[in-house]
Amino acid sequence: MFSKVRDFVNSKVKKNNHPQTVVRADQVEAQQQRIKEQERQRAEKQYQQQHPEQTIQENMELFEYKTNKLKKKLNIAIITVFGLIVLVFLILFFI
Repeated sequence: MFSKVRDFVNSKVKKNNHPQTVVRADQVEAQQQRIKEQERQRAEKQYQQQHPEQTIQENMELFEYKTNKLKKKLNIAIITVFGLIVLVFLILFFI
């Protein structure tokens, strides 16, 4: 009879060898995002190793784009400075 009571109590008491943890949904999504990001980076590195000429060409195109963008900004700055110098000389000449 005591064995039946002991079995009943043991079945109702939570056992510590199987901890039950609850993970929030945002933590699961964040972990999935990290895994996807790691997989993407691994795939990019593998592609770069397999196709080095493609990555060199992409880097050159990026370099040319940045250089052209910087040239435009520099030209605008030079024209602005020159215009302001002319404006200052005109103001000083007529005062």
